[in-house]
Amino acid sequence: MTTNMSDWFDAETASRPYTAIIFYRGKWCPFCEGQLRELNGTFLKDLRGLGGELFGITSQSQEGVDQASEEWGLDYKLVSDVENTLAKRFDIAITPKDIPGEYPNDMAQPGVVILDQLGKTLVHWAINPQEMNGFGALGRPTPEVIWAAFTAARNGSDAVTFDGPTVDPAFLQAKYPAAYEAFEAWMKANA
Repeated sequence: MTTNMSDWFDAETASRPYTAIIFYRGKWCPFCEGQLRELNGTFLKDLRGLGGELFGITSQSQEGVDQASEEWGLDYKLVSDVENTLAKRFDIAITPKDIPGEYPNDMAQPGVVILDQLGKTLVHWAINPQEMNGFGALGRPTPEVIWAAFTAARNGSDAVTFDGPTVDPAFLQAKYPAAYEAFEAWMKANA
């Protein structure tokens, strides 16, 4: 992206009632693939029905973004933010990632942020990478859980939660078998 990330994002936010951003680790992450592909369905349709838009944001290079966009068949835009401008702005964890040329400023971990047109944060969820959640791979909310939190926030609730199903190995196995197979292969290689 050739423009200033903050300026681009502020313009996008101001241009519609709601803007949702999903932070993801990269094209290589099967859980990211599962979550982003699943968001491409009812969640995206319903968000657009309210005049909103969804963006996927990663610290990965533009090449990784282009590959993911093509292979995952998404109907929304994926954006490379190698400087982690938006991850820092929205307090999304950033951790080291050693893939030459892919993460010059480390890697943003999974997160969800939904804002209104004035830039008010309605929904915020960010993973705390730990060994128990695969260092950020596991535990991210499904689109239905994100939508429920968004609906609660839009209705003025102070008790916005992310209770419910998560994108986990069983989710991948049931809905995205190829992504699950990539996860299994990685687990075997790293056992």
